[in-house]
Amino acid sequence: MKKTLLSFAIFSVAIASTMMTSCQSSAPKNDIPRAFPSKEEMQQPFGNHDEKAFINPDRVHYPETWFHYIGGNVSHAGITADLEAIASAGISGVQLFHGQFGGQWPATTEDIQCMSENWDAAVKHTADECKRLGLRFTMQNCPGWAMSGGPWIQPGNAMRTIVYSRADVTGKQIETLLPVPEPNKEEWRDYRDIAVLAFPTPAGDTGKPLEWKQLKGDGNFPWRELMEGKKSYVGFPPAQNGEPHWVEVKFKQPTTIRAVELPCVQSLNHNMSFEPNIHVTAYALMADGSKQAIINTNLPPSSWQDYHPITIACPEVGEAVGCRVEFLNKYGMSMNAIKFWSAARKNSWESEAAWDLRAFERSADDVIQSSSAYLAPNQILDVTSFMTPDGKLAWEAPSENAWTILRFGHVNEGRQNKPAPPAGTGWECDKLSTEGPEAHFAGYIGRLTNGALQGGMLNGMLLDSWECYSQTWTSKMESEFSERSGYELRTWLPALMGYVIDSPETTSRFLLDWRRVINDLFANKFYRRMAELGHEQGLTVVYETAAGDVFPADIMEYFKHADFPMCEFWHPYSTGYVGSLNFKPIKPTASAARMYGKPRVAAESFTAFDLHWNEHFEFLKDYADYHFIEGVTHNVFHTYTHNPQINFLPPGTSMGSKIGTPFLRGQTWWPYMKEFTTYLARCSYLLERGQSVSDVLWYLGDEISHKPDQEHPFPAGYKYDYCNPDVLINRLSVKDGLVVTPEGLSYKFIWIPENKRMLPETLERLRSLIEQGATIVANAPQRIATLVGGEEAQARFDEIVKAIWGNAADGSITTLGKGRLLSGVTLEKAIEMLDVKQDVIGNVRWLHRRVKGADWYFITPEKQQAFQGKVTFQAQGSAELWNAVTGEITPLNVERQGDYSSVELDLPKAGSCFVVFRQDKQQSNIEKVTYAHTQPVAGKWMLQFPEGWGAPATLEVEELAPWCNLPMSDEGKAFSGTVTYTTSFDWKNDAKQVLLDLGKVNMIAEVFVNDQKIRTLWCSPYTVDISNFVKPGENKLQVKVVSTWFNRLAFDASLPETERKTWTIEGPKAGAQLKEYGLLGPVNLKY
Repeated sequence: MKKTLLSFAIFSVAIASTMMTSCQSSAPKNDIPRAFPSKEEMQQPFGNHDEKAFINPDRVHYPETWFHYIGGNVSHAGITADLEAIASAGISGVQLFHGQFGGQWPATTEDIQCMSENWDAAVKHTADECKRLGLRFTMQNCPGWAMSGGPWIQPGNAMRTIVYSRADVTGKQIETLLPVPEPNKEEWRDYRDIAVLAFPTPAGDTGKPLEWKQLKGDGNFPWRELMEGKKSYVGFPPAQNGEPHWVEVKFKQPTTIRAVELPCVQSLNHNMSFEPNIHVTAYALMADGSKQAIINTNLPPSSWQDYHPITIACPEVGEAVGCRVEFLNKYGMSMNAIKFWSAARKNSWESEAAWDLRAFERSADDVIQSSSAYLAPNQILDVTSFMTPDGKLAWEAPSENAWTILRFGHVNEGRQNKPAPPAGTGWECDKLSTEGPEAHFAGYIGRLTNGALQGGMLNGMLLDSWECYSQTWTSKMESEFSERSGYELRTWLPALMGYVIDSPETTSRFLLDWRRVINDLFANKFYRRMAELGHEQGLTVVYETAAGDVFPADIMEYFKHADFPMCEFWHPYSTGYVGSLNFKPIKPTASAARMYGKPRVAAESFTAFDLHWNEHFEFLKDYADYHFIEGVTHNVFHTYTHNPQINFLPPGTSMGSKIGTPFLRGQTWWPYMKEFTTYLARCSYLLERGQSVSDVLWYLGDEISHKPDQEHPFPAGYKYDYCNPDVLINRLSVKDGLVVTPEGLSYKFIWIPENKRMLPETLERLRSLIEQGATIVANAPQRIATLVGGEEAQARFDEIVKAIWGNAADGSITTLGKGRLLSGVTLEKAIEMLDVKQDVIGNVRWLHRRVKGADWYFITPEKQQAFQGKVTFQAQGSAELWNAVTGEITPLNVERQGDYSSVELDLPKAGSCFVVFRQDKQQSNIEKVTYAHTQPVAGKWMLQFPEGWGAPATLEVEELAPWCNLPMSDEGKAFSGTVTYTTSFDWKNDAKQVLLDLGKVNMIAEVFVNDQKIRTLWCSPYTVDISNFVKPGENKLQVKVVSTWFNRLAFDASLPETERKTWTIEGPKAGAQLKEYGLLGPVNLKY
């Protein structure tokens, strides 16, 4: 029985394979697509050549795909079949990963171990086949997908983190054994000392949180077990009707409260860590029954790799008998223990010291406490030389005071590349040195390019997902810091652990200097060196997002070393986590490409945590379009998983762990993939052609914080790009009153919404730009952002602030040199005062690009909506609608008013178009085609099903209905694949225009009239012009309708494994409701 069932599956897969082989046979051999289009090609004047390039895009614009080996399930024959299928689909290249996850696969003839000779041969075979088929071949820079490491990395060259231990002593003659900082037990931790520091113990600092004796809280939640640490996390529902969750403790004795430590933001609600929506209020409880507010704040946006608590400094309240903390949470949250401190702690120190990427909590930024609770800089003593190698400190203290001794060291952080096969798993390399990337590159990509892939077989290198958290140390950190900052790091080390040195403001300035050094090492030691090593081997180097996404560094600067940057987008849409626009920094990545003159913005596309096998092309198109508007220009599919088998139960393999969209040769819709990839390629062509057009340059500030809110309510009709310090200082100039980049992008003004602290060099550059003619919208900064330069820097800061803002009046335009300054105004008011006109007027999403001779706009409806109406553009020229689905270019009627042109658009849900305004053509008004008459396609339909899947060979129906509702067996109702519908209609009209409207189709329809193929329809509207194919009298209509695998997988899930006709790692569960696939109609002829 099993053999028979398998033969059915093999038969269906063989048909698909035949179709794919025939499609790809004409693909040129040895014609490897370029990594990206040339500047000369993309910036030439607009003309008729653009029509040809749009209709038939060059292969450089076609998407690529990730290509995953999984474990040892790899075979040469499977690689060949996969790559032939990929080439047939119009995909331009593969990016190879080797992962280890998911369930057990059916046995293969080989079990290839990562990094073995057989593995080398498989990778070489992949490269050879890519060359034969004309596919670009790129590799992830290590096994797994995260991030850069392997067994070749030694502990001393791994990611290091600073650790410390504390000892409290009293007296002048100090003799004590200093504990080795934890963690240190494992040999691989490779503990190494940094320094030993001593200072008078600050007021209230016992090194331990306050103890409490009584506790109560809202509801029936186990508050006591939670606060005592007996429960790790307790779930709390959203607060209702404005009533917060709360906990109240009474201390063992009256005390001073100086800080409250809350659980890390992502632990409270992992999925909503980017938009937590948790308001925290805290009160010091007094002996007389009164209470004093000490915290009133919204928890800041965080990231999914945030794992340190968040400390909030409090106004100093003495003799408090207890504390009450309230949480007003919009979403469910998972609470951990809360700690209360009498010791002073730097507000939000965990993120400011770069332990985590988290926006800075600002409500307590200016809280000042007793100076006795802070560390005096001149009393922090370096006593490192008084400690023996075995950790004994023998030191004569300057006084009989109580002293706190901190022993600092650094250890291997323990991060490993993942999820990789065991033989390819090892330590993540040091990301703050050049030695780390050099050892790493040599161990993997360099090993291949000088071995199995020598001779230029590898085309590119990818640095994918950063999942190794933060890094706070490297072996040369002290010298690196002093070289960049001009002062010594050592006595400032306590600030990295939350201590306040001198004052909160002084400590903030040091911590910014610290973050700037981390950023510089991260960008220019690791990322720059990896790019150099790749380029030395002739590789294109691409980075995915890391800084400002999960790592605490400048969100844009490291991208300057890549050939182009890469972001990622997920589905489905959601209010938080992976389906939220704020999940990943897409807009900042696009801005980085624009600011650094990169030719494209790639995106890991269609990633998901819900592998459901019901992915429609229209569904995927909607997500692609949405992110094209945000700046993506090139798609890289997530993912095609290697299938080591030739004869297999379809659909075959999947990523495992329910991750990704399964782009596979065993998919029902794979023979139609080129329809989808061609759509994406046409979009990519126009999205990379010319230059983007935006009005506002949004300066992100000097403090290196969390990624900005990408859903900020920016004024309608305007666009912006982000700008970072490196670009502001080194790449901007002024031309004709506009702020411009070296590549020619121009902006009406620079907007600086966050500038509490700024660097003198930033202000000097702003003054220079203003004097040259730039317009700046910003309030005066309040404080200097650095300790670098000391009093001289402060004097520079004061002088420049006075020069720029000294004579400025809030709410008015101040002229400075050739430029202008606006302060004390909202962005909306600034736009009005500067008379910046809207670029687009209409309830649509849009993106504007321009080159000499044309302006064009990519247009989509608002998310998950349709649009019908007028859209007005600040553009001139002959207007055309360029349809990337069909490749059709049609004139548009235009209504002119001054500098504006208005056109009527009709876009279905998930619809899109380019509106192009050309200067090389004369405007030609056209008569709008209207269909006043409708003729139903009535009568019987003959349905043909393929054999072996439980459906009849033919089925005649009088009314169209979903397959799952047709009079068939349960197995037949669950059919997945292609069904051919045939009917006829009588045509007696002489109308010149005849439109076939299929009504509702789920999901692909290949249309034939009188045995001539008309078109494949894969997204709304399911209509096609058949004017040239219809004839008087009887006409034959045939529609091949393709579904996804969902229904058959759901049906098979309820069967014993030996009776199933499909196989995949993850899929629908038994009992899942069947989807309504088929030609659902009504089918009409419109004329």
